[in-house]
Amino acid sequence: MQNPKATSLLSEILQKVSLLTQKEQSAESEEIQEDVVLSEEVEATTEVENADVNEELAEATEESVEETVEEETLLMEGYVTEEAFASRLAEMDAKLAEMAGMIDKEMGSYIKEKAEMSAQIEKLSAELASEPAAEPIKHSPESGETEKKIFSYGKNRPSSTLDRVFNRLNNK
Repeated sequence: MQNPKATSLLSEILQKVSLLTQKEQSAESEEIQEDVVLSEEVEATTEVENADVNEELAEATEESVEETVEEETLLMEGYVTEEAFASRLAEMDAKLAEMAGMIDKEMGSYIKEKAEMSAQIEKLSAELASEPAAEPIKHSPESGETEKKIFSYGKNRPSSTLDRVFNRLNNK
């Protein structure tokens, strides 16, 4: 025996679920139709954009041709002649030779100083070799150790905590 309320509730739930599924199906069909319409619109706009791009490309190529002609005339004016190049190269070679001469002078003075120093080192090493060696130093640890002087104040009084701490610190 079924409860009439339960069956009525179940039937209402089933009706609502079927309505929801119908709404979802209709929404999906509308989305598909919108996608088709949008894709047609996109194709139309891309065709228009392609035409615009082709026109812009044609204009850009015309401008680039004009710019290259202008650049070629400017470059012709900016080229260096062989005579100017050769004279400039000769100037740079002269400066380089002058700098090399200055460096050679400096290096010559350093080489002379190095030779003088090495002669002095040889002379001093010969003098040191002729002198007798110094006597070695002997270490005797007993002679260097002296006893610490111990000062004692108040031997007969009782030691406090402070006295014990100081005794430990000083005896170590």
